[in-house]
Amino acid sequence: MTTIRVEPTQTFQTLEGFGASGAWWSQIIGGWSDATRQRVIDLLFDPTLGIGLTMYRYNVGGGEQGLIDPWRNTETFEVAPGDYDWSRDANAMWVLRAARDAGVTDVIIFANSAPGRMTISGRAAGNPGGDSNLLPDMHDDFAQYLVDIARHLIEDENIPVRWISPINEPQWDWQPSKGQEGTHYVGAEIMSVLHALQTAIDDSGLDLAISAIEAGEWGTASVYAQLILPDEALAAELPHFAVHSYWSEASDKLRFVSFMQNHYPDLPLWMSEWTEMQQGRDYGMDSALIMANTIHDDLTLGGVTSWQYWIAVSKYNFRDGLIYAPEYGESLIETKRLWAFGNYSRFVRPGAVRVQLDLDSEVVRASGYLDPATGAVTVVVINNSAQTETIRPRRAGSAACQRLRDFRRA
Repeated sequence: MTTIRVEPTQTFQTLEGFGASGAWWSQIIGGWSDATRQRVIDLLFDPTLGIGLTMYRYNVGGGEQGLIDPWRNTETFEVAPGDYDWSRDANAMWVLRAARDAGVTDVIIFANSAPGRMTISGRAAGNPGGDSNLLPDMHDDFAQYLVDIARHLIEDENIPVRWISPINEPQWDWQPSKGQEGTHYVGAEIMSVLHALQTAIDDSGLDLAISAIEAGEWGTASVYAQLILPDEALAAELPHFAVHSYWSEASDKLRFVSFMQNHYPDLPLWMSEWTEMQQGRDYGMDSALIMANTIHDDLTLGGVTSWQYWIAVSKYNFRDGLIYAPEYGESLIETKRLWAFGNYSRFVRPGAVRVQLDLDSEVVRASGYLDPATGAVTVVVINNSAQTETIRPRRAGSAACQRLRDFRRA
């Protein structure tokens, strides 16, 4: 038996929400039959029928149509500088509207690349040499392009866009051979793009903020923090610092958190993209437990206020999708990852405050979350052993917790 003692008076970060990206599936599945595409929406965003995600990452495509994989080609709204065709990207827009209607309250629009006309290679899939690809005289144009799209989504579509993320994993050598849109940035380019975007946001009058910097791993995140955050004017406008959990151990997270606490203790952290980088599909608890432990570490060691998954629906032979779909035809397979994620997203709602837990086990991990409105505490428990584990939650000053979420190896 494992006893978990909840100390609700010892509090940590306030959760902003859990989410997932629409990249590489919404532009396909949004065109499926009503029943099947609505089932995807229900599973991802409905808090009763599914896992109740409240955050959604809408991919502002750069219009790349030259990729071998049709699921990774994108449309761009832009037809000429400053001129847009809002009927484009219709399938992904259906998903975006349906996610809003299902309960998504916070949308991040993110770009892996500017449209081809703004790039050195003329493509949104990167520079063939893996070097920087955004033209030096296009930083302001790119920023305005993103703000124009945000304005349309907010004012014409009633989409709750809160953040614009202009740069994604700038450290990698993005090039067409990678098979997706992407842009490499060096330090000066990052600062120029962020300043251009902040100026465009300020001029727009829209209630928007920048989400940055989508660093690809915790181990190198401090490089970008030391680049961006000493700029006091820019740092004052950033609501969080976003990092991805790929190739990151607990020690990497602890080091970066220590750096941030020493230098920028008041800036929240987001984990804005992760999937298990492993070949082969897995529908069961092996990959679900890996994901659950990653979420646990990011929340308890990293102290993140938001945790966002990468590819929510996948056709690939990879441990990625929360839901699997075929490349052709319409069918869905739910994974244990989906429902393991739901033990957090469905029951730990925005505004919940993480609280201190003490437990006496080497195989059980747990985290607790207080609902300030009701005083209820939700405890999410991970059983990393192959054996059934009896859990006894105890709340300081009362008999037991009101709610216990438990998932284990099947």
